Amino acid sequence: MRNRGQPPVLAVDVMGSDRGPKEILEGVRRALCTRTTAPFRVILVGDGGMIRATIAERRFRSVLSRMEIFHAAEVIGMEESPTKVLRQKKRASMAQAIELVKEGRSDGVLSCGNTGALVALGTVRLRPIEGLDRPALATVIPAIDRRFVLLDVGANPAPTARQLVHSAILGSHYSSVALRIPSPKIGLLSIGTEEGKGNALVQEAHETLKLLASRQIINYRGLIEGFQLFQEDGDSIDVVVCDGFVGNVLLKAMESIAKRLKKFLRKELLRNPLRIFGCLFLGAALRTIRAKLSAERYGAAPLLGLSGAVFKAHGGSDCREICHAVLIAQRFLRAGMGEELHRQVLQAQELLRTAEKEEKVLI
Repeated sequence: MRNRGQPPVLAVDVMGSDRGPKEILEGVRRALCTRTTAPFRVILVGDGGMIRATIAERRFRSVLSRMEIFHAAEVIGMEESPTKVLRQKKRASMAQAIELVKEGRSDGVLSCGNTGALVALGTVRLRPIEGLDRPALATVIPAIDRRFVLLDVGANPAPTARQLVHSAILGSHYSSVALRIPSPKIGLLSIGTEEGKGNALVQEAHETLKLLASRQIINYRGLIEGFQLFQEDGDSIDVVVCDGFVGNVLLKAMESIAKRLKKFLRKELLRNPLRIFGCLFLGAALRTIRAKLSAERYGAAPLLGLSGAVFKAHGGSDCREICHAVLIAQRFLRAGMGEELHRQVLQAQELLRTAEKEEKVLI
């Protein structure tokens, strides 16, 4: 096992990107070159020959001492089923990167690859924290005046109500550590805020979450609707819980809207000379808005609830987004968030077991 005082080590699945391995390697290089970041190391997992040829280029010279190569001959395709991956792709780059975490050679793993395969491999090889059924994939969503955690965004498309409650617990603890919110306000996404709204899954989870809130285990505020996600008032929600199917659709829709809005604004602002002149005075404000809303700043989604740290980046991430994903992952590892989440989840589970005995609730 690695010593706690050493700089964190991140295993990077080089072969999982839609844009190719070189895009990932360039993103890793940029992250290692970031001067404001404390030292960390990476293990590049993938085709050893290709990796060596790429990092032999001049621009990689300054970071070579912080890179290690681990050869993996196989690659997991985006279309491959998790079942097939577990049976037939044990030597693939993603599988080998996760194995490095299990063996203690790496503190965490980052991959842009097949989400289902990453969840399956992470769950089987690293195992969920005691008391949890399955992990949840979380991401930080930027709003105008704040940020909030959205989960699950793809790890568990068809959860049970019990697993939705687990996601609320994980999201609450992650928000308190990652966003430094003392008592995160949790909302369960539904089609209305009134009692009885939503399907049976939502209603079952809602009843248990209300009980946990009454015991002050979590700060659950009830059912929320989609329009409440970006509210700017003081009662805004810090953690939004939903199933992985809804969360993944929601996340991709928000990403698409942000990209289209950028193109729309550019088109309209450049439509005539008067507007172009006005842009000279709006430049600073537009750059600030872009920085706040940029998805690339939050490019690594942690798979919460496992005994090892697993991070998922978007399959189409460019080198800038990979750079930010690496930086987010190493900050997570350096802060020891994995250990803190483990401790707090076990504490919450003990309270839940007590509540179950007394109230015979879901958990």
